[in-house]
Amino acid sequence: MCLCSVARYLQILTWSVYLKLSVLKSRDNHRSSKIDFMPSASIRRIFLIAGIASLVISYLGIWIRFINDPVERTGSDFIAFYSAGRVAQSNGLTNVYKPLLQQQIQQEEVCFPLVQGQVLLYNHLPFLIPILRTIVSTNYVASFYRWIILLMALYIAGITILGRVIQQTGIEKSSILPTGIGAFLFLPVFFSLMNGQDTAFLFLGTAIWAYGLLSGKEFLAGLGLSLTTVRPHVALVLAIPMLFRYGKVFLGFLLGSGTLALLSVSIIGLDGTREYIDILLISSGGEWYGMKEYAMYNLIGLLTRAAPQLGAGAIRTLGWIVYGIAIIGLCILWFKARNPKEKLIGLTVTLALFAVPHLHFHDLALLLIPIYQLIRISRDTRNLTVLPIVLSLLLLLANISPFLQYSIPYLMMAALAGYPYYLESKNATVPPNSSRLPNEINK
Repeated sequence: MCLCSVARYLQILTWSVYLKLSVLKSRDNHRSSKIDFMPSASIRRIFLIAGIASLVISYLGIWIRFINDPVERTGSDFIAFYSAGRVAQSNGLTNVYKPLLQQQIQQEEVCFPLVQGQVLLYNHLPFLIPILRTIVSTNYVASFYRWIILLMALYIAGITILGRVIQQTGIEKSSILPTGIGAFLFLPVFFSLMNGQDTAFLFLGTAIWAYGLLSGKEFLAGLGLSLTTVRPHVALVLAIPMLFRYGKVFLGFLLGSGTLALLSVSIIGLDGTREYIDILLISSGGEWYGMKEYAMYNLIGLLTRAAPQLGAGAIRTLGWIVYGIAIIGLCILWFKARNPKEKLIGLTVTLALFAVPHLHFHDLALLLIPIYQLIRISRDTRNLTVLPIVLSLLLLLANISPFLQYSIPYLMMAALAGYPYYLESKNATVPPNSSRLPNEINK
């Protein structure tokens, strides 16, 4: 039996277990004894094991096919990072942002000539270039593996930090590990690794920001935000609202991002900086190879698929307008909210994902931030620890049709942004004497 068949069988089994768990959970809501709750706990454990096995086998099958297919592996985003590292080795750090040099490296790997519009440009921040120069070699596959190991380490660090976030609420340590495993197996995380994208830096910075805010370490939160400058458009949505509520966070962001900016300029020089800005302008136009606006999971992607008759230019203009409105709206919310840390972190991240002008599936790894926030504020923490696995299986299932593939992520974003507010209103109606009953049952 092939890996794909095993994975499909395990996915069916996992969903069957999950549905059984949901039925038992609804029954447990009408019971109060520990004995009655035990079957649900056992089903949950089976679901965790089956879900993890299903995802691991699915990912293993996808990866083996991917890495052994020269067309697929050289068609991934990693080729842009690889070409940047190779150009830095052969032509110096200051010449990385020359499209022609990147094109020559990529032609060597794909084994056929590329026209200018076919080159996947490296348009990421310069401070990553020394890392790439160290990691890559003339062996593309070995370089890919070394890069992925680094990204995996960053993801593990970010997930560990988020584990500290939910541990602050007194959640059992036995629940933190399965949540972390589910987070590491989150489908957008896997896709970011398979594409060789630097989303792990973005994720780590956002995790530090969330942890710093919730722990009262505001300057650390700002330093974490500076790492999110690997996606400048995301960094601005997260950072600007801090100016109106948490000055230390914004100060830490300015110091950290300013340091990275000076480091970047020192790496590539003034001419290289101008070339970097030129590449950013090309990317913001959305028409260069690899932009794929129709495949984005933001407002621009939604409009491109739903209303192509508007035209690409009008859609981009509308997207940038909504992006600005989103930043202004978040500034107002953070300024006026009475307890913004607990409620607005998840909303800010999900709104950033929807509103930024450039966003692909791998960037949805940031949804782990609102997922962890939801686990933190929920009373039913034990059942919610399976949420990353449930959502990953749902995203895998959505690939059966383009409609589901491009609809379910938006529904997830809306649910993760709005559910904490639903919980708040629901908890406000719970009598004080019954407020801890669900956790007591769990124990």
